[in-house]
Amino acid sequence: MKKRWLYLMILLIVLLCAPALAEDLAGECKIYQAEKGRLDSLTDHDDATGVQLREAVEHVLEIRPGATPVASLSLVMGRDMLPFTVQTQGADGRWTVIARVADTDYAQRYVSFPPQSQPFRLVFAGEKPAPLSLREVYLFAEGQADPALAHDWQAPCDKADMMTIVAHPDDELLWFGGTIPYYAGQQGLKLQAVYMTCSNYQRRIELLNGLWHCGVRNYPEIAWKIDRKDRDMDATYYLWGRNKTCAYLVGLLRRYRPEVVVTHDVNGEYGHSQHLATSDAVYQAVLKASDPDYDPESAALYGVWQVKKLYRHLGKEAGTIMDYDQPLSVFGGKSAYTIAKEAFDMHMTQHESGHWRVPGPDQPYDSTRYTLVFSTVGEDTQGNDMLENIAPETLSNYHP
Repeated sequence: MKKRWLYLMILLIVLLCAPALAEDLAGECKIYQAEKGRLDSLTDHDDATGVQLREAVEHVLEIRPGATPVASLSLVMGRDMLPFTVQTQGADGRWTVIARVADTDYAQRYVSFPPQSQPFRLVFAGEKPAPLSLREVYLFAEGQADPALAHDWQAPCDKADMMTIVAHPDDELLWFGGTIPYYAGQQGLKLQAVYMTCSNYQRRIELLNGLWHCGVRNYPEIAWKIDRKDRDMDATYYLWGRNKTCAYLVGLLRRYRPEVVVTHDVNGEYGHSQHLATSDAVYQAVLKASDPDYDPESAALYGVWQVKKLYRHLGKEAGTIMDYDQPLSVFGGKSAYTIAKEAFDMHMTQHESGHWRVPGPDQPYDSTRYTLVFSTVGEDTQGNDMLENIAPETLSNYHP
């Protein structure tokens, strides 16, 4: 009963304090492109649909607002991504840039600009002719855009508090359960997510949606290694390259300098060869990242780094048991476990078989159980917090 009342109180506080969101204008606006005509698939709120534009020097999309002026937009990209500008036309017919997105690294991009009631355009162009893949354009009125749709990604971490390293998109939710919602969302830690594979660009959109839902705001690292289940770990290493994989991970550890790293079970959960290789390579990389003689190129670029703690999921004598069922204020009283399940539901391409669900306590592959396999700060004694023995002043959310 007390837990129920606590949930209701947290939910009431969140609802009272939450600001009104800017209106979603997808139903009012029309988007046109010379080659394709009217592009209704870009405003259908389905990022599995969209348009593929052929190679060109520049791609121009005209946006015609409805009754409400447009003040910001969020784009979802597919395979082919380009920088773009937002432009308005003056009385003299000349086009003026009112907003610019110069990077080409993020598949989801958000930009705001002065409210536009007249037609305006998006111009995509790179250094040479290139194709363009667009999945969705979310358009918003003036005010705070809905964060569930407008993913304004920050750059990858300058300095990470925690790093999760998994083989495939959705592994970070299936096997780690509420870890990301709890530490990135509720605790506000800088979490750098790393994926060894991503078999297609729809899965990239799904992993971005899931991470954002869990409270991650720093764009993830994706290695784009070949995604294939082999007979054993050695076969995966043959596919990826054993030394190349370790050096890649050492470079990431040195670049992002995480205090705590979390990765797969030593047995690869259900024995997936790429889970096995990822778990093994992460362990080796943690040992080598502090050695200046290993991979001197990344050592010269980033310096060396000593990870403080490495956790593997599960283990024969899992000594860290996380409680992910408590209500979290950041998520309106929902638990970290609930948020993880909601995020996993965003991986739509993986739900055809209906086989996998985020496992709770005492279920096969229990997502609350972990083993501390490396530590420079001593063994855990409480066994309920991956930050145990981590000096608070080393964390990004530390406020003395």
